[in-house]
Amino acid sequence: MTYNPESAAHQGAIEIAVTWLSSLHRKGWQNAFTNLYQKLLSEDDFATLATLDADVIQSIEINFNEWLLAEGDIHARGGMRRINDYLLSPAGPRLNAAQRDWIQQLGQRPLRLYDVTDVVQGQQMTLCDALDKDAEPIVVRERSGTQDLKPGELLGCRILRVGDHFQMSGAGYLFTLLSGQRVLSMVREHGINLGQQLDAPREMGLLIMLEWLQHWLKPAPMPTLIDHYSGEPMKMITDHYRVVDELALAQALATQSDVEGDRQEGWSRHMDCTDGQVRARVHINPGKKANKLELFYRTQRYADEGRVWFDALVGESVTFVKRKVEEAADVMSKAQKQGAMTSAKSGKSSSASAPSLDADTMAQLMSKVIHDTYAHWADEPIPALDHKTPRQAIKTSAGLERVKGLLRSYEASEASQAGQQRRSEISYDFLWASLGLTR
Repeated sequence: MTYNPESAAHQGAIEIAVTWLSSLHRKGWQNAFTNLYQKLLSEDDFATLATLDADVIQSIEINFNEWLLAEGDIHARGGMRRINDYLLSPAGPRLNAAQRDWIQQLGQRPLRLYDVTDVVQGQQMTLCDALDKDAEPIVVRERSGTQDLKPGELLGCRILRVGDHFQMSGAGYLFTLLSGQRVLSMVREHGINLGQQLDAPREMGLLIMLEWLQHWLKPAPMPTLIDHYSGEPMKMITDHYRVVDELALAQALATQSDVEGDRQEGWSRHMDCTDGQVRARVHINPGKKANKLELFYRTQRYADEGRVWFDALVGESVTFVKRKVEEAADVMSKAQKQGAMTSAKSGKSSSASAPSLDADTMAQLMSKVIHDTYAHWADEPIPALDHKTPRQAIKTSAGLERVKGLLRSYEASEASQAGQQRRSEISYDFLWASLGLTR
């Protein structure tokens, strides 16, 4: 990044303010810090806090410092004062024009949640307001904070203007793909309950801080995953069969107008949905051995109804072996733990997370799953797009950036999974092309 004297002029503003407060108003500053901790943390949280890594504790202190400078209160000169106003008053510390502007903007710009839609590591990131879906995307210059950032993540921050560009204020509250939607839902609901109250932005900011702290202090609960169309809890249900008569099996499936595919690639049984989309009831996949067959369902009802249909259709051409049922949340949790396991010697993924299939076969299967899953993606309503379809959303600049952000998040997730499974990445070019988009 090119050195910009204008962007460097505000440097030191936070340090000057904190030093001034801790020196001239030591007791008041300590009390303000203690009160914020007590507002957000329980006694058990304090005990856990002492066990955290030094870098995490430092991040918490940085974020708390900024919060107090932006929105906190302090007892000074015989009464309670808003810290931000006090710093900018004639009695405050000596600040140059750029530093005063930085402190003033801290007090004016609320802590908000943003969807990360694009990242240029070491240079910049593109953010879209997570609560205001019509807000224009903002390109934010950021060096260190973009090193580990990925499209699709949720970021809480204050965005300040410096000259002709935007920068993060310094404090950041990053939420993972797993926890982000839960936090966003909580903040959105909290905002609705607060309505037009003057302190609504402040209270929503405190909630963001609280949830970010809990990310470090308590394990995040696994969410209940819901099938988008049926509204039922998602499960990973696989019925295993042994094939007795290959020809009879293929002939039976060929009689069904709602079934497509063949023995080599597998079949899918489709259903016409009330929203005009076509979805798969069941995927009928080749097993790991020549005479095996696996039927995959995503809800309990689909599986129960599907087995009755399949057994009646194919008769004695197959023999049922077993049904394996896994909760979708458990599968996600297990995958996360396995993905995190590393070999102490090589630093590579351990054998515990290695796929049981060879890399080429795994890539082929994943390619089919991805293409089937996103076959009608361009014209399906998506909650992240305010329940618009991608094709509808791209008609505005704000919607266009959000759609591109979704695509980049899919690609980032696929790159991570491909690395863990030691296979080639599956391209999402077909989704970009379906909307006529370029990167």
